Amino acid sequence: MKIGENSLDQIIGGASNTSLTGAVITALTNIIKVIFDAGNSVGTSIRRLTDEEGICPLEITPKTE
Repeated sequence: MKIGENSLDQIIGGASNTSLTGAVITALTNIIKVIFDAGNSVGTSIRRLTDEEGICPLEITPKTE
């Protein structure tokens, strides 16, 4: 059975109709990783600034020019 071009244009389905492709999922995953890593870095910096003992301190020194 052969299908004509007009009939082929009317076919709906398959992977072309999904809005979440592999590239979109990968991009969203990478964005979540970046946000998580940034939050982790900020949290570690706050902990190092406020912790009196335990972790080696992160000293804030004013810039001298």
